[in-house]
Amino acid sequence: MTILQFGTGRFLRGFFAPIVPDEGCITVVQSRPDSDGAVQINAQPDGYHVWTRGIQSGQIIDDHQTVRSIRRALNANTEWERLRELALDPRLELIVSNTTAAGLERDDRDTGTGCTEVAPWSFPAKITCLLWHRYQAQQPGVTLLPMELVEQNGTRLKSLVLQQAAAWTTTHQPAFLEWLTSENRWLNNLVDRIVVSPSEPPPWSGEDALAVVGEPFRMLAIEDDRGSRQVLPDDPMILWTDDLAPYFLRKVRILNGLHTAMVAKCLPSGLQTVRECVETEWSRRWLEELLHDEILPTLADQGQDETSFAEQVMERFENPFFEHLLSDIANGHATKLQIRLQPTADEFRAAFQREPAKLNEVLQSSTSE
Repeated sequence: MTILQFGTGRFLRGFFAPIVPDEGCITVVQSRPDSDGAVQINAQPDGYHVWTRGIQSGQIIDDHQTVRSIRRALNANTEWERLRELALDPRLELIVSNTTAAGLERDDRDTGTGCTEVAPWSFPAKITCLLWHRYQAQQPGVTLLPMELVEQNGTRLKSLVLQQAAAWTTTHQPAFLEWLTSENRWLNNLVDRIVVSPSEPPPWSGEDALAVVGEPFRMLAIEDDRGSRQVLPDDPMILWTDDLAPYFLRKVRILNGLHTAMVAKCLPSGLQTVRECVETEWSRRWLEELLHDEILPTLADQGQDETSFAEQVMERFENPFFEHLLSDIANGHATKLQIRLQPTADEFRAAFQREPAKLNEVLQSSTSE
């Protein structure tokens, strides 16, 4: 099987690639022109290390593995023709991505007749073109697993691709639009693992520019479509569910919401890492009040044991073995505020008929910056 992975960053290197058992089956795609991710990956053909460190069920976990599932990386902006050829591979069965929430948007510059010899601007337009070439070659459809932290991410990507295909003259064909819907699988999913760069001397010898450190906790919850299980690796972190919504709400509102609140509240005060935020008295107290007084009350009817999950999240934040930089979490901060905190504030007002003071503090301070 061949897997196409859009995204050269830390997260997919520490979350998805390690669970793929087949050596050299992943081709990574770099979409951003200002990145050197493809160069770094191609400079390490023998793989890279993932270091798992933390505390799980009271036990210290300190282990590492060498990941060899990545074969090569392509720069979509300079190697588009090679990428189009790969889309015709009959062994291609799975496309995964992590292009940030901003990646699941169309670009007004993707106009005209359609797919050309030059890469389109947006990620959905790139997927549209690759699937168009696959359709023309009469190859079967694929499974798409977009791991961007957006609710209904698979459904959203499908909708964007259908919109893009309809906007281009070449691809606006009823048969192709039907093939996109009926022959390809678009999986809604939720990812959960904190992955950072090593901050201490690693247990292996030699340089490794691709090495990452991940916490022991890891989960990939996928909305079961009753047909894609055989395409995904067999790994205990994968949870198939008929209802993804409660898992999404719990994770995004609690873990990611607290992360984004830390950026707004703690970073301007000089704190640099997640662990500093939960080990500093004033910020720990502020975060716990935000969590228990304003976030958890809006999740009380979800039936997912949100309080236990929240306690687990705080323990994860205290991981003594790696430093999760607030500056990394700050990427795309404005978008994250709208996804992770604004809905909580809106639901709090509706449910309790009063203002959420700490959520307002975060949202208003960020608006005034």
